Amino acid sequence: MDFLKKLAIALTSLLMVAGVVYIIVLSMNSYPGNPPQVAAVPPVPSPPQAEVPADTTAPSQEAVPPVSKAPSEPLQNAPSSGDTINWRHGPLTPGTIAPPELEAPGRWVNPNPFFIAAAKRILPAVVSIHSTRKMPKSFRNFHWFLPPKKDKEGEGDSETPEEEFQPGTGSGIIISENGYILTNYHVVQGAQGLRVVLYDKREFTARLVGADPTTDIALIKVEAKDLPVAVIGNSDSLQIGEWVMAVGNPLNFTSTVTAGIISAFGRDIRIINEQYRIENFIQTDAVINPGNSGGALVNLNGEVIGINTAIATRTGLYQGYGFAIPINLARKVADDLLLYGRVRRGFLGVSIENVTDALAKGVGLPRPMGALVQGVQPGYPAQQAGIRQGDIIIGVEGQQVMSVNDLQVKIARHHPGDKVRLTIWRDGKPIEITVTLGEAPLQENVEVPEKKLQPIKFKNLGMVLKDISEEERRSLGLSSGILIEKVYPDSPADAGRVFTGEVLLSVNDKPIRSVQEFEELLNRAKPGSVLKLRLWNRFGGENERIAYVEVPR
Repeated sequence: MDFLKKLAIALTSLLMVAGVVYIIVLSMNSYPGNPPQVAAVPPVPSPPQAEVPADTTAPSQEAVPPVSKAPSEPLQNAPSSGDTINWRHGPLTPGTIAPPELEAPGRWVNPNPFFIAAAKRILPAVVSIHSTRKMPKSFRNFHWFLPPKKDKEGEGDSETPEEEFQPGTGSGIIISENGYILTNYHVVQGAQGLRVVLYDKREFTARLVGADPTTDIALIKVEAKDLPVAVIGNSDSLQIGEWVMAVGNPLNFTSTVTAGIISAFGRDIRIINEQYRIENFIQTDAVINPGNSGGALVNLNGEVIGINTAIATRTGLYQGYGFAIPINLARKVADDLLLYGRVRRGFLGVSIENVTDALAKGVGLPRPMGALVQGVQPGYPAQQAGIRQGDIIIGVEGQQVMSVNDLQVKIARHHPGDKVRLTIWRDGKPIEITVTLGEAPLQENVEVPEKKLQPIKFKNLGMVLKDISEEERRSLGLSSGILIEKVYPDSPADAGRVFTGEVLLSVNDKPIRSVQEFEELLNRAKPGSVLKLRLWNRFGGENERIAYVEVPR
């Protein structure tokens, strides 16, 4: 009897252990991956540099209101190309990557196919933008291994340029097959040269079509055909918690994809220093770093829903908070820049501020929302339509207004002359007023001389060259060569991976023994031709290598 009792207890124990194991295995298979480890978050010692309001309320999720058609006649200062942007939307065209579908709705599935399909769809349409700006010379040129050489009078160094060239890198999104690219204004601001590198590594010189500092949006163009085009989504349909991916070229790591979620909407981070600025950023925790600016924020369908623009950080690098311009706003700006050469934005003529909880209670609003009118400018559309100080604008064309920046974005979608229906909270009840919008007094021209950037002319392909004496050559074991004292950023030599401190031995297999010989050969080279440079350096296992440099057109 005791034996039977012990046997029953043993069997019961085994069944219990098996049941526990079964439950654990079942729960692990019910999720896309193992549950994350949870760690305590240390307290933040000080606020980040960019103060961000705590308002996390999302704009209305209703459909995008129709944007009124622009006048058929462009302005006199509009570009003469006659181009338009054929924004790409669904349905998918043949050959594109379609997002996978859930085989069993309502059950956990492996999410990898969604991310993979979205990345394949967007990556070919995201480019790297390299800009060059002239800066005053701030340092002397040094080389690696030869002593400084005196000039003919025995004093001073060899000839150096009077200006230095500061490089910059960012990202952009191809929005038309014929080469229009959307990016941030701060990526191209002040640039005198723009070079675009595609996903397939082809390179083009770009020109600036137009820019809008108040939204930090710019439109550039390369001369190309049949380019891959990004699919454009609807930023008004986003929801907090939705998966997104950031695509760009952070820290010069080209075609980088990171993932995160939508953390908040309507962020005003006070980063744009313009009188009529519009900041209504999407906040995400997808990793964004310097170089991501101008790149794409996409949903899991691979549709662009934002332009990556800024981060909140104390270190200059990612610390968990990234911000993107909603694509619906960026589209309106790009269309205006192409049609008019500048942004034409609807204008009410009011001073506004956010509604606090105390104000909402005082005027009988059910909750804080809308934009309080603190002032009405005489003679402007708001006054003409009967809007008064103390009114609260709580709707535009039937869509709720949640904050000041939300109202600014909704008005900015319209053109001057459009009639817009506003919902006003006055005397404890809503009323409707129709306003004919004026035009915001924005800056007309933004560093677009003759609508075209003039490329920087680099002497000697962007290299500072120096003769080497026969004695110096013998000490290095060389029979020919001239020293490359400096390579300018974003020059043809830099693009061909020629480095400061190397010795140029030959060009197209012809030995070079003086700077004059090189300049004579370069003068005979045809624009667009490619020169084969044989280079020498004393570092690394192989002292000699070959580089190919294109002669500027």
